[in-house]
Amino acid sequence: MEEQKKVRCAIYTRKSTDEGLDKEFNTLEAQREAGANYILSQKHQGWVLLDERYDDGGFSGGNINRPALKRLIHDVEAGKIDMIVVYKIDRLTRSLADFSKLIEVLDKHKCSFVSVTQNFNTYDSMGRLTLNVLLSFAQFEREVGAERIRDKVAASRKKGMWMGGKVPFGYMLINKHLEINPTEAEIVRLIFNKYSACKSERDVCTFLKAGGYCINARKQKNGTELPAKEFTVSKIDYMLRNPIYIGKVVHKGTVYDGQQEAIISKELWERVENTRLGNRHGKLKPSRVVRNALLKGMLECGCGCNASMIPTRTRKKNRTYEYYVSLKAVKEGYQHCELGSIPVGELDKFVLNKIQNILKSPLLLNELLKYLKPDMPEIGMNELLQKTKAPEDFFTYLSQDSLRQILERLISRVIIYKDKLVIRLLPLGALLLEKSQTADLQASEEHSGLAELVYHISFSRKRGHMKVIPAEESQTAVDETLLNALVKAHNWRDKLENSDMSLRELARKEKVAHVYISKMMKLTYLAPDIIDAIIVGTQPQSLKISDLLKSPIPASWSEQRTKYGFSS
Repeated sequence: MEEQKKVRCAIYTRKSTDEGLDKEFNTLEAQREAGANYILSQKHQGWVLLDERYDDGGFSGGNINRPALKRLIHDVEAGKIDMIVVYKIDRLTRSLADFSKLIEVLDKHKCSFVSVTQNFNTYDSMGRLTLNVLLSFAQFEREVGAERIRDKVAASRKKGMWMGGKVPFGYMLINKHLEINPTEAEIVRLIFNKYSACKSERDVCTFLKAGGYCINARKQKNGTELPAKEFTVSKIDYMLRNPIYIGKVVHKGTVYDGQQEAIISKELWERVENTRLGNRHGKLKPSRVVRNALLKGMLECGCGCNASMIPTRTRKKNRTYEYYVSLKAVKEGYQHCELGSIPVGELDKFVLNKIQNILKSPLLLNELLKYLKPDMPEIGMNELLQKTKAPEDFFTYLSQDSLRQILERLISRVIIYKDKLVIRLLPLGALLLEKSQTADLQASEEHSGLAELVYHISFSRKRGHMKVIPAEESQTAVDETLLNALVKAHNWRDKLENSDMSLRELARKEKVAHVYISKMMKLTYLAPDIIDAIIVGTQPQSLKISDLLKSPIPASWSEQRTKYGFSS
């Protein structure tokens, strides 16, 4: 007697939402029990239930991106399953396209499936035709349901109802309605009032961080804990644009009256909105765009944020100032970038001068012009010959656009640190550098094969103007501000140690705040060699008094030397 072939059966169950899954006997268990009973009724045909469970709780049938279904398909492809049992066809999928893909996989690996309640299977062509018809209706039902939900959301939004999502800062969700959170609402009002006064999101952000304000930890509906975090410029900008704080809701770009109570007045909202419209910058405000910045797109901040530096301009007292600033500073505030802003003209002139030093030979300049001639027709042959005779004046004959084209062919990247500037050269620049007599070339360990020009520099600010100075020109420049602060700190410390005077009494006598004296006295904890360097002017020229006062001075002298740029 021929032994009956065993049919290995797997039961697949699915529920669209996770509601009720915590119950001991839920809908997934009910589907599995029905499938198990059906398999048992087919025992005479050799059907055997596999122990592996394939349950998808809380997943839509609109796609096949479901963990249990993926495992099921994987096991089918591995040849572990002969029959898939489902309670209804739509438990497997509601998409006709997805069903076609599944059928191809099942046919390829000689696997069939059966529906318990609809009494058909994929054994024959009639069963497949019936399945296709049913799935067409299932997909139609799904699409109609989606339209119904969209219409319901739109109608609810028009009535001003809260339809879910992340609860806005300043509100809390009670019985599916937004209610004012008194503590957070005070911060919201503070943000709007502060912005109305200072007209800068970044200043508001700095103020909030200094005051210790933050977004408290929150627990989501699914139980996930969102940690507390600081306010950012982008978060503040989003809040200032959100009409929910004046009792409105937005749907598809249209504003409706909301059911929630307003946190701020309409007058304050309009004041802030007018200020924001006047403060737009970047592409929205052409007056902030610097069009003649030679190093645009080449600059990178080396302070640790590794952000690109972009040119921008500002106007004060009828004068225009152009700067390169780090993108991180623009987005998160200048406290996140040690470099701050660097004048466009100063940096362009410095880099241009160093490139010109490479091309000081007429032969090298002539070789460069051979590369540039096809792309720069505005330079005629006679002019080329004239400029070749006077290479040191070559750049003075060219327009800003021509200068930029030259730099783009020679320079890959310019990286700026607090105490040095690195010019990373492209192959053409490296070739010309190799042929020149300059001694600026250094091997780069991190970027092997690339030529780099490395210059030790310092940034000097005098009479409000910042200068980029080669380190050799300023190695013994005494910083009067640093020196005076150091002397003052030691004098105050001596007075406190050698008398019965308290800190507040000394502050009254010196006519300064006691907090200021306390902060300045930190300078007395500097390492002796650092103090000596400040006295004689051999400290790093990038070191400023603000660097010493804005954060705690390390107790370890070696850590101080590392932090403030002294060689250990």
